[in-house]
Amino acid sequence: MQSVGITWSRGRVWLLASVALVLSLPIAWAASREPLLVLGGIVGMLALGVCIARPWWGMLGVIFLLPFERIGSIDLVGITIRPSQVLAVCVLVAWLVRVMVRGRLRWEAQPLLWPMLVFLAVQAIALTHVANSTRGIAVFAFTAFTFAVCLVVPQLVRSEAHARAVILTLSISTFLVAGFGLFQFLGDFAGLPTSVTGLRDLYTKAVLGFPRVQSTALEPLYFANFLLLPLSFLTALLFGREARRGLLGIPLLLIAGLAFVLTVARGGYIAFAASLIVILALSWRQLLHPGRILAFGAGAVVIGVFALQLLNLGTDAFSAQKFSDHVRNLFTGASYEERIDTFTLAQQAFREQPLVGIGPGQFGPYASINPFYQPKDGWKIVNNLSLELLAETGLLGTFAIASAFLILLIRSVRALRAKPQPYVRALIVGGTAVVVGIMVQYQTFSILYIMHVWVAIGLLIAFQNLALRKPAVPNV
Repeated sequence: MQSVGITWSRGRVWLLASVALVLSLPIAWAASREPLLVLGGIVGMLALGVCIARPWWGMLGVIFLLPFERIGSIDLVGITIRPSQVLAVCVLVAWLVRVMVRGRLRWEAQPLLWPMLVFLAVQAIALTHVANSTRGIAVFAFTAFTFAVCLVVPQLVRSEAHARAVILTLSISTFLVAGFGLFQFLGDFAGLPTSVTGLRDLYTKAVLGFPRVQSTALEPLYFANFLLLPLSFLTALLFGREARRGLLGIPLLLIAGLAFVLTVARGGYIAFAASLIVILALSWRQLLHPGRILAFGAGAVVIGVFALQLLNLGTDAFSAQKFSDHVRNLFTGASYEERIDTFTLAQQAFREQPLVGIGPGQFGPYASINPFYQPKDGWKIVNNLSLELLAETGLLGTFAIASAFLILLIRSVRALRAKPQPYVRALIVGGTAVVVGIMVQYQTFSILYIMHVWVAIGLLIAFQNLALRKPAVPNV
């Protein structure tokens, strides 16, 4: 086969060199004033080039960067820019460019397209009467962006080989951030400053007598919510016919499970319990295998013992009873009273605009004295997605999101009845458990446009597509 090369004429070389020289001057001037911005721009352009050449690599990069929410992000013009978001933009642009270049669209099934469009339409209508239009437009844009990422994920995850690469990438990322979370916990007990551990002051041992692991996420509850992904997928694979082996199997389950317990996120605990119920309900036949039951039970015991040992490092300020009381303290305390107040306000806002709500992102301004001035501790949220959707998007928006989750669950049942390959079946079970767990934890917090949530939904749809795809009819 004759190789095809690119012939560079002397004139073309001089032209490119001249362009590079001209561009270097404004870049150098900008770098002297905003080095991080320029560096980010250069990295973004390189990432865009890589994604255009290989969009699949970009998608794996997005999955790897999902947990890097606080550590790894930068604040620019009042907006927090995360690496996963930047790379996701590059993937979206690259996918659109390749579609336009090819002149055709090979569209994989995306059952949530219409519910998403209806939800965005409701938000757009509500924007006409929002109190804080700047925040409303920003929340609308972020929601549309995360929906777009969810739509594109199944277009790039098209085979079992892709699915295996996704789980491997997610496992490696989880190993790193869970390990860093354990370092946070031990480092805080050892007296290391927050500049080293990365913990926010709210989650050091000075508050409760023990640190709460948040790793690279903004808060422990968000980190616990992310950990639902690897924990559910790996547990489903453990109970499936093709269990994960090696470092990224049971050992990763132990490390991630220990970090999950140390987040002390009560909503996360309840959510993972719901995920386990789904896995057990959908894989009860595989569960009857004694070895798998023993492995899971032994893993749970090991996690519990290690967690108690680590928590007891703070003997002067902590006891097992104190941890137990904090976890079970669901209906008392300042946090509970604040939730009751926000629930009442959300119900009041819903009664004012029952059809389309008060508008995207408007609960915070609604609950503030001045809707145009953000409080020092940030805009208030309802801490319950169902109520926040009713308040901000009314009955129509809430119905659209509820329909999307219902479609996902019904489609999972259809996909499992199609009798897919064992590995794909385990991923469908794990992905369904993730979605149910997220739905449950969403009753304790209420940010809809979270990247890892919609990537997880996109992955579940991709795995369902693998099971529901009709085999090609052979030519006779």
